[in-house]
Amino acid sequence: MTGKARASALAFVAILGTGSPIEATEGRRWTIENIATVPTDFDLRLASDGRSLAYLERRADIETDKSVSILHLYDLDSHRSREILRAPSAEQLRRLPDGRGWSLLIDRGDGLQLYKLDARGTLTLLLKREAVVTVGQTEGGLFAVRSGAPRRIGILYHDWSPDGRWLWYATLRPRPEPLAMSIDAAVVAQRYRRRAPVKATVELRLRSAAGEEWLVASRPAQDRLAFYYGANVQWTREGPRYQLEQGDAERSGGTGTFIWSFATGSSHPAEQEPGFPSIGLVSGPHGGVLASEGFGRELDLTETRPDGRKIHYGPQPYYIGDPRAAGNWLANDGRKAVLGVRTIPHPRYGLVLLGSRKVKPLLVAGSLTACDFRQDLAWGVCVEESLNQAPRLVHVAPESGEVRALASLSSVHESIAPLRVTAHEWTNRLGYRSTGFIVWPRDYQQGKAYPAILITHGSDADERFASPDLQWNYPAQLFAERGFLVILQNDPSARQQAELWNAYMEWSGGPSVLGPSRLRELIWLNGVYSFEDMIHELVGKGIIDRERIGIAGYSRGSQMVNVAVTQSTIFGAASSGDGNYLEPASYADPKEGYHAIFGGPPSGRHLASYRQLSPSLRAEKVCAPVLQQMASPFAGAIDFYTALRDAEVPAQISLYPGEDIATDETHLFHIPSNRLRAMRENMAWFDFWLRGRRDPNMAPISTYDRWSTMAAQLRDCSRPPSALQREPS
Repeated sequence: MTGKARASALAFVAILGTGSPIEATEGRRWTIENIATVPTDFDLRLASDGRSLAYLERRADIETDKSVSILHLYDLDSHRSREILRAPSAEQLRRLPDGRGWSLLIDRGDGLQLYKLDARGTLTLLLKREAVVTVGQTEGGLFAVRSGAPRRIGILYHDWSPDGRWLWYATLRPRPEPLAMSIDAAVVAQRYRRRAPVKATVELRLRSAAGEEWLVASRPAQDRLAFYYGANVQWTREGPRYQLEQGDAERSGGTGTFIWSFATGSSHPAEQEPGFPSIGLVSGPHGGVLASEGFGRELDLTETRPDGRKIHYGPQPYYIGDPRAAGNWLANDGRKAVLGVRTIPHPRYGLVLLGSRKVKPLLVAGSLTACDFRQDLAWGVCVEESLNQAPRLVHVAPESGEVRALASLSSVHESIAPLRVTAHEWTNRLGYRSTGFIVWPRDYQQGKAYPAILITHGSDADERFASPDLQWNYPAQLFAERGFLVILQNDPSARQQAELWNAYMEWSGGPSVLGPSRLRELIWLNGVYSFEDMIHELVGKGIIDRERIGIAGYSRGSQMVNVAVTQSTIFGAASSGDGNYLEPASYADPKEGYHAIFGGPPSGRHLASYRQLSPSLRAEKVCAPVLQQMASPFAGAIDFYTALRDAEVPAQISLYPGEDIATDETHLFHIPSNRLRAMRENMAWFDFWLRGRRDPNMAPISTYDRWSTMAAQLRDCSRPPSALQREPS
């Protein structure tokens, strides 16, 4: 670890230990461009000989106004890194079974195709298929739960047999359908239609080293196992075993397991054998499936063997199975495993070395968010980051617990003076705990009450560096540089109590024991109570100004923002991003969840339940100006905006465009200029409504004039009109 890195780490530990601010070290201050260009989405693989490392990152290129994937080679002997390629998309980095490099999918202008990368940095095309289907939010594109620019698919997925003799891959083919009248469910499925619906088929194929090829199965793109996971293939002596959704894929009609036989050249149904890994399941050193069980501050780490017997590794202050964790690895002799975990009281990502009965945690002050290990698990390389540490490569030895810095992954961000950050846990009036962080103003003065902004997004407040998963287009670091105290707060974790866990299970599965009223309280009002009680605590300590508090969140966070401003008067301004859930207009998607929350459709005897929670039906109770920033023009969001304006609440809804008139921006913005504009709009919004400031670098004067006109409608709600009292710049 370098001297500078060691100093930063010690400073961070000091902050966590004392809970009090410290002087910032020397360095640059954050700019809005710094936030937009933070590298993300790391994927890395060691070479078989352990001498080099290939890794991918995703980064915004402001000059070209595009997000790009960057492929690097890092030499572990010389500690030198080379940039090999920049492309619109590169993904699925795999180590080749023959030990002679890596394979990956790259779009070099002709769609995603399969390439080989050798240790010298040479790229060779391995397999190309006609890219005739586009995936993404554009005219003629197939919708998928993915962020990023629309891209044409030649190869959708790939996987190698352990001996390297077979390649399993998936591609997409258009599925033309004759024009016909739509009836009932087919009409409902087009409720958000703004462009021609596209049908496609996933073709699952097997290719031999000699170039022979077989079509194993064809599935509609709605089969999520086929489309997102390449049918979850596992290699056996008989042949590749794979899984497909059965029945109506959109209704989760179950899973079917099949095996393609090398001997017969065809598939047949296979029994679901114990130990066959389903999506998200983690294998242990006794041939079983690992899980974190129970509730509370510590969870029981268990392994269920194929014969049903359970091995208990004891209570642990972390859990396995979080998709954001670094991954899971089983040693080549099967006797030990390295598991990616997320800690409970102070949310971050670490590792655990698991032996026959031994549990050895490997946790750092920040997070280990992407890793790869040698097959014997003796050592590996990870990406280490935190809210105060830019991503960097580190050498990790699980047995000794040593973590040693190798290289910065962004020297520009390393040179920024760290802001002061403290981890916290708050308990609300119902006794539920929520975790989070405070990012202190750059020049914080004890005894002064600061304007505050709460940013929330489900459970994404953790030790990651400027993660867009959490802060989206809300520039948390810029807010702190400009004198705001920034609170990053999670929902109360369902893992802390059985009733809350059951509430989330009912939400996803339909009405059950708890019932709609209790569900609404446990999931949404519980979150609002957490916000209010945390704010009262900080106000009571004289840290924040109770009259200048804002709230922001996108997606799941937008639900909480919209519910918070329609249930509480504590907020002075709000920004809600790309969400419309809980609105009557979104009832049909998904209907089962709405039945769990409200008891039925937004009519008749169930309408009273909607009036208790749906934001657009409670607009007259809102006391804060509300900004909505949208990637797509959701009907529910437009309904909320219209209801706010009809109730004479200051409100604005902004729709950010895609690359052209036929394309939408994506849920996580992928066009850098959109993200820069959205961050500036948020800066201007909170500056104006919470501090009375007009910064022409953030928004044109005409925008502030329009907001001033809206401000005349701002109702008192027992709050002094601080938004209209200009603070000196």
